Amino acid sequence: MTTRTKALAAVGGVLAILVIGVLAVVIGANYATRHVPGDSILTIEIAGSIPELSSGSPFGDLFGNPTLSRRDLRDALVQAVSDPRIRAVRVKVQEFSAGFATIEELRGLLENLGKAGKATSAYLETAGEGAPGNAQYLLATGCRRIVLGPMGDINITGLASRTPFIRGTLDKLGIVPEFPGIGAYKSARFFYTDKDFTPAAREMTTWLLDSLSSQVAAGIAAGRGFTPVAAAGLIQRGPFLGPDALKEKLVDQIADWETFVDESSNLNGRKLEEVPIWRYLKADRPNTSGTPIAVLVADGEILRGDSGYSPMPVFGGDIMGSDSIARAWRQVRDSGAKAVVFRINSPGGSVVASEIIRAEMAKTAAKIPVVVSMGDVAASGGYWIACGANRIIADPGTITASIGVFAGHLDMTKFWDDKLGVTWGRIDAAPNASFYSSVDPWTPEQRKAVQASLDRVYDAFLRRVSAARKMTPEQVNAIGRGRVFTGEQAKEKGLVDQLGTFDDAVAVAKQLAGLKPDAAVKLTYYPRTKPLWQRILEKDDASARLEAMVREAIAGKVGAPGPVWLPPIQIQ
Repeated sequence: MTTRTKALAAVGGVLAILVIGVLAVVIGANYATRHVPGDSILTIEIAGSIPELSSGSPFGDLFGNPTLSRRDLRDALVQAVSDPRIRAVRVKVQEFSAGFATIEELRGLLENLGKAGKATSAYLETAGEGAPGNAQYLLATGCRRIVLGPMGDINITGLASRTPFIRGTLDKLGIVPEFPGIGAYKSARFFYTDKDFTPAAREMTTWLLDSLSSQVAAGIAAGRGFTPVAAAGLIQRGPFLGPDALKEKLVDQIADWETFVDESSNLNGRKLEEVPIWRYLKADRPNTSGTPIAVLVADGEILRGDSGYSPMPVFGGDIMGSDSIARAWRQVRDSGAKAVVFRINSPGGSVVASEIIRAEMAKTAAKIPVVVSMGDVAASGGYWIACGANRIIADPGTITASIGVFAGHLDMTKFWDDKLGVTWGRIDAAPNASFYSSVDPWTPEQRKAVQASLDRVYDAFLRRVSAARKMTPEQVNAIGRGRVFTGEQAKEKGLVDQLGTFDDAVAVAKQLAGLKPDAAVKLTYYPRTKPLWQRILEKDDASARLEAMVREAIAGKVGAPGPVWLPPIQIQ
């Protein structure tokens, strides 16, 4: 063997050793990541936004774990109930943003762990700091033990709603809003036309607050061993300083984080090994084998085209594109799934896009069972797309219905002329060429045309709800006209079939598919998660969308998603 050959062999040997070493490290790390030992405590931190689904990025380990989604939290908590390796669950509840349906679902999942014999404990540095802590505290009551930080408070203050109105601003600018609609309770248009709640809008918001307040009191009562009346009384007396919260038995202990960690990690004198939620999810998830059931997630404002994201304030956020969702329905029909859970979390938007989605859903429901699971909000167009499903299930805290329509524009003539000194030359080739212009007010004939369009949309809405809910159009109209309800109230009105969570919807889907209650099912989610490179490229699309919306705003065109849209209802 020559010297050169020996050198090459030596280098090759070193490289082989390095490769084997790297593989050993990777395999070992992978095993350590996926391995869940016996006598473990599942650790979770809930903070920030809680989206319906996580991004599914394959590079999460490189850039940190992605945001915990509702699905991630659900999967971990459902899995832990029957997992003998998980003896306890520790939750750190920070400030987070989520609707009441999400809070109530997660709270119920934590409660199920306690009923299954797991030691559950929640830590609150504080429940609100200079802000309401209703949401944080309600979620924490799902655990059997609540520990508060040394300087923390329990700011349960009762629920309130604050709604902005821009009519005063428009008046100062010389802009005249014209927003006809059907239904005194279709309050989206009042954002432009009024300076305060109308009597009908005030009445509606009050009944929403009453329903949600009773649910919050019931949750606190169940978690802390109070009667609902006593819990409601405590809320009326809130907020509570830390020592007072301990005295009132709203919390079990006041301690720092290290003390809480040490105490919660010991069970009957045995030290539990910590298993963070991401490690636990990498090890296993529930519903990964068995009879296939599809889960189609419809999240965001409903618009035509592909799904995406809009950076616009008020009207922005996740976009449910009719093309994307219709394509997903066709994929579901060809997938071999025995049933579908249609998860809706949407305030509505475009009526054309809503009907495209509803029609594809109805085609699917004619072949296999479709069960709607309503999230935080499934209102206006978000309710339209549910019409025709085999069963509709809402959480008690879901915001839903809003069966009504509106449309409008801003007459900016005085703004351009008086405020900016800009005048417009006008040449129209037809009587209605300026119909969609924001430079001129509508003519009486144009107002009639707008009203005719609204009547047509509202009539179609009534007919779809009537057929879906086995009511007459007159009965639907009596509870429609823009009225918004919680899921609890919608059940009383016959607009949903039952109250329940996502897992209740899965159980009903199994039943309708002819499966036994304990049958194993594989949940496959649609639409498919887009690859990272595609989401990065879509940032340019979001920028283009923002630019187009800004141009429309400058021209006075209203950026609301569509006639079947419910603006955000802020309750905290």
